[in-house]
Amino acid sequence: MDIREFFMLLAIMLCTLLCYCKSEEQLMQLSRDEELEIENRLERLNKSSVKSIKTQNGDTYDCIDFYKQPAFDHHLLKNHIYDSQIKPSSRPKVMTNEKSRNDVEQISINNMFSNETCSSGTVPIRRYTKEDLVRVKLFTKSYSARIRSINLENASFHHAIVRTKFDPSKKYNGGWTKASFYTLDVIGLQYTSGRMKLQNGVDSIQAGWTINPTLYGDSKTHAGELSCFNTMCPGFVLTSPRAIADYILDERHPGTFPVREFKITIYRAHNLEDAKSTESFSSDVDFYQVENWGYKPYFGYVMTYGGPGPR
Repeated sequence: MDIREFFMLLAIMLCTLLCYCKSEEQLMQLSRDEELEIENRLERLNKSSVKSIKTQNGDTYDCIDFYKQPAFDHHLLKNHIYDSQIKPSSRPKVMTNEKSRNDVEQISINNMFSNETCSSGTVPIRRYTKEDLVRVKLFTKSYSARIRSINLENASFHHAIVRTKFDPSKKYNGGWTKASFYTLDVIGLQYTSGRMKLQNGVDSIQAGWTINPTLYGDSKTHAGELSCFNTMCPGFVLTSPRAIADYILDERHPGTFPVREFKITIYRAHNLEDAKSTESFSSDVDFYQVENWGYKPYFGYVMTYGGPGPR
């Protein structure tokens, strides 16, 4: 390669790099319309409250009247009749008949407030700032761009999954699992999560935890997930004065005992049946492994996990 070819190649590389940086910069900027949208949304989210509770992590939760929570601003949920004391007509037996283990500590999102709780007829809604909404908007833009540009063969996604085998003749009314959670090393645009998902075509219901610095501005473990993951999402209805969405879980590192777990349950009040046909796979069994333990009382579920492994 002569000197002319070298400089020509260098110029092409620099031009490509500059174009890429410009594209990334555009993704991390908001238009004037997007700024106005965020300001209007912030006003709709942060409503007058009966009282406010501050957590040990510094977040503030406002106790909002059940019927005034942001979810009911959604046009599809207006002009409906709801009962603030709504409860399921039945619960799966596995939720009430399980044995405790000495090496596992169970936590509940119903007991996250130390000394206070919202009163009956109200629900805890996290108070959001403009910076919170800006991060969500920028994350959505960058995430969508990354998904469109992914080459699945070379994508750096690592995961482990247990799921029910595809069978159009079977329908599942819900799922149940226990998810252990950890504070993992995640930086930049990386994120990790553990979740249970029930899916029908492109529609899905998911619950679990995630660490996402781009979305939350920190590397802490949040009880939530992608997409409609907390009360910033239109249509996210809360019914309990004690259950908290989007709470920061305590730090827990791999290898620490006792293991901390919390229950994830999504179900409808129907007769339940165990998923007799499941399959599991992992992108790297040395990094990730999720198994179906085969407990018959546990009915059909799908659970996915992704993030840094033990290496």
